[in-house]
Amino acid sequence: MEQSSVWRPVSCARCWRRALLARTTALRGIYGPGSSEHAELEWSVRPDEPPSGRGSGYVVDSLRSARWALQAGSYEQVVKAAISLGHDTDTTACIAGGIAGVRDGVGAIPTRWRDALRGTELVEPWVDPLVQWHASQQ
Repeated sequence: MEQSSVWRPVSCARCWRRALLARTTALRGIYGPGSSEHAELEWSVRPDEPPSGRGSGYVVDSLRSARWALQAGSYEQVVKAAISLGHDTDTTACIAGGIAGVRDGVGAIPTRWRDALRGTELVEPWVDPLVQWHASQQ
């Protein structure tokens, strides 16, 4: 797979991540007090609190746990931190690894991990057409 085939979706995902995690003030302005969106932001995401989680697999805890793991540093460290929480490790590591991949790019995923993936020959032919389709929808 060519590196260029992943840059556009990675850029879009980085923008989304920045909008969600770094633009809390804007979200609070858009969704004022009393709205269900504002309540969800303050109660579930809790952007002002340090990230924490137990890795339980419950949706909100999984997101909090992934947020906590993202502080670990490199892609590999993030995934290992998510796994270290125990419990529903595959869910937590998948979410944290997905966000770390968006944050750091495909090249941050250890080569030994990418080389061990099965089924890449089935997926690679679909990457460019999906990226092109996505671009045409905007």
